[in-house]
Amino acid sequence: MRQSLFKLFNKRWFAVLLCAVGVIASTLLNTRVKLGGQCGDLFDSFYENSGSELSIGSQLQSIGNAATGLAAIAGHYSLDSSAVHDATGDLRSAMQDERYDAGLIHSRYLAVLDAADELIGRLEQAQLSKRDSENLTLYAESIEQSRSGIEANSYNVNVQAFLRRNSSFPTAGIAAFAGVTMPKLFQ
Repeated sequence: MRQSLFKLFNKRWFAVLLCAVGVIASTLLNTRVKLGGQCGDLFDSFYENSGSELSIGSQLQSIGNAATGLAAIAGHYSLDSSAVHDATGDLRSAMQDERYDAGLIHSRYLAVLDAADELIGRLEQAQLSKRDSENLTLYAESIEQSRSGIEANSYNVNVQAFLRRNSSFPTAGIAAFAGVTMPKLFQ
């Protein structure tokens, strides 16, 4: 048995096969580590503040908090705020999902904005106390500031640049084969 194994190692075709397997394995591992690390950095930038720029995740949390505040004001006047409550819960669930789907998060974000805008309109028509009126203004301004912050955020620009560099042959194919999840635009 041992001699037949040594004979196999002395065959040229077997040596070429071992080298090919080694090169392929090291290429996949290198791609997984390096490109996967760069993707991880982009995923992290979605949730973590960078310098003076608030992350999209931080802005989304602010919008969710403001929408929850709007629902609390609506509760003081027996106004239905279930759309805001449901949309905010869906957004928070999407943000906590380990699969990180920027498209899903974006659609949930738009649903929160639509529900919040509709509730703001109804609250503006209601006879609010001075305190609730002031809070309504603060929450509406907070949502608008966060919306503007999301639009100005560099995340999408960074993802587009990354995808331009890494979505052509052979990188994209190797990345897919190595199990690297490419980042998606927040749109």
